[in-house]
Amino acid sequence: MSDRRRLLLGAGLVLFGVAVAEMVVPGLLPVPVGDRAVPITGGLVLLYAVYVRRSGGRTAIRRASTPDPEVRVPTPTPGDDVDGALKQFLTARAVYSSTRTRRGLRAAAITVLTRYGDCTEDEARTRVDEGTWTADPRAAAFLGDTDGPSRTIAGRLRDRVAGGSQYDRNIRHTVDAIAAVADVPTPDRDDGDDGIHRRLGRAVGRAGTRVAGSNGTDRTPVTSTASRSASVAANGGETSAGTTAGTGRSESGPEAKPGIRRSTNHWRGVGLVAFVALGVGLLAEQPAPLLAGIVGIGYAAYARSAPFDPVRLSVERSVSDERPDPGDVVEVTVTITNESPRLLPDVRIVDGVPEALVVTDGSPRYGTALRGGASATFSYTVEARRGRHAFQPTLVVARNLPGTVERELLVTAASTLTCVPPLRPTGERVPLREQVSRYTGAVETDAGGAGVEFHTTRRYQPGDPLNRIDWHRQARTGDLATLEFRQERAATVVLVVDVQSSAYVSPGPEADHAVDRSVAAARRVFARLLDDGHRVGIATMGAADCWLQPGTGRDHRSRGRTLLATDPALSPVPRDDEFSVRWRRRLRRRLPETAQVIVFSPLCDRSTVRSIRQFDAAGHATTVVSPDPTAGRTPGQRLQRVSRRVATTDLRRAGIPVLDWGPDNSLDELLARGWHG
Repeated sequence: MSDRRRLLLGAGLVLFGVAVAEMVVPGLLPVPVGDRAVPITGGLVLLYAVYVRRSGGRTAIRRASTPDPEVRVPTPTPGDDVDGALKQFLTARAVYSSTRTRRGLRAAAITVLTRYGDCTEDEARTRVDEGTWTADPRAAAFLGDTDGPSRTIAGRLRDRVAGGSQYDRNIRHTVDAIAAVADVPTPDRDDGDDGIHRRLGRAVGRAGTRVAGSNGTDRTPVTSTASRSASVAANGGETSAGTTAGTGRSESGPEAKPGIRRSTNHWRGVGLVAFVALGVGLLAEQPAPLLAGIVGIGYAAYARSAPFDPVRLSVERSVSDERPDPGDVVEVTVTITNESPRLLPDVRIVDGVPEALVVTDGSPRYGTALRGGASATFSYTVEARRGRHAFQPTLVVARNLPGTVERELLVTAASTLTCVPPLRPTGERVPLREQVSRYTGAVETDAGGAGVEFHTTRRYQPGDPLNRIDWHRQARTGDLATLEFRQERAATVVLVVDVQSSAYVSPGPEADHAVDRSVAAARRVFARLLDDGHRVGIATMGAADCWLQPGTGRDHRSRGRTLLATDPALSPVPRDDEFSVRWRRRLRRRLPETAQVIVFSPLCDRSTVRSIRQFDAAGHATTVVSPDPTAGRTPGQRLQRVSRRVATTDLRRAGIPVLDWGPDNSLDELLARGWHG
């Protein structure tokens, strides 16, 4: 207790004693109470009430904010950020122009005309200026120098009912016209897509977007558990003393930090009401306000009567299966124990569910009261997903009985789920290019020698094997000749998974994002190539480092399976790594000279396309498997779909095969179509 509180407590006790003595023996103390003293006292009390009001009466109630661990970390849909879609067609200089929307759409129109309109860039620019590039008069007028169509009264009424501005409708018509030139399917338009210009520069789908919760309803996530944990720990809130990794138990003992102590400002207005009632009662010399003031003082005293010392809690967490298969339901049981001898009347717990896991049943939240030494247990279930998932610290908020003081702390109980999917090879052979090694394998070459398929014949040379001599020709002509067969060699293949931030995109909130689909495809391709006798390695495209040297054998297969499931670089949730371009040099330095590359990428960023072309230009035959994450619900999404189609076309024209993997097709169907899909 501070000196100020001791002084106030002493003064209060003295005044209380004086009041009791005066009540028992009236006139015992020579207190000069006259007609003027009472209203003066009332006025002083009111002045003090005004002081209290000005100094702290407006302070809002403060309470700990808790995360939403039930919500899966959302991933955006390409084109949700319209400005990002426009950047795929703009130079860096034009992005910051005040007319970037029109400039970006104009650049997009010229781009698709040069790819799919059978015209040069100058011809495309002329057609856009003249408005002859599309049959839509609104789109032609918006990008060109022509006047727009005259608006009839019926058209104006229809636009008024639909809502949105004329500018927004022009953008929508222009995007649809660009998509038509690129032969990108456009769904039925919805007038609700208007408002595109208001969304420029705003990335819908980042933290705070609407995503599907475990019950299929839309939810709005707040700060994630990981960021929340970091925030509290930075303020001295984490209590990790006594952690035992194997048992998932942790205590916040005397050596641990006490957490964050916070005054909630609850009941703060009661004292102000009491002072006002007392002042009014004294000024008016009425007993009713005085009694109301006394009641208010009682409540104010109650609010300050329960001090709240640091709490001591322990948390124990257990999981029903530490190594589940993908899709398995795992039950998580959490037990919290009050290690102190006193009652904790209000304890609220939010367990640290890993960000990549979704709660399927129950709730990771729990509220209870704990007596000294008592425990409480609750449970919930999560759905297993590939990766190594470490549970975050459990957030505990404890309040005193009046609710005026709370302590917020993190209690760490080490628990981990490790989900390693099996290696299931593809049913179809992986189409490889003719860049092979000296090892025997399954890739057919144009060189003759030992093999299975007939290639050619040559003149016999001493030492040729007898089983390769063309005895039929010798019987007909008397000349000896040697049969040559098409040689089959093993390829050295490096599977490169795009894990840049632009790859964590999906066509909808409930769909798998492109990185998950890429890792799943790489896992199956890895198994098939090993079965076919090829040397296979694994790498990532992005700042996060991941590398497995090309190899073969059972041990190599096991290392690849574990890496594809648990390596942090292939995390199911987006990483917060800083932007880096060093990974390009690092990967090129690691690639064997004869290695060909299979890149798994959604192709949603121009820099990714440049990197792929650089791999191929450096002598590494490159193939792209591209999971399609695009959607067509909004103009921005349709524009991003056009950008991806342009990227695919440019790579194919550069001689780089691209396997476009739609969301409704299986990987085996994609491989069966081969490079022509």
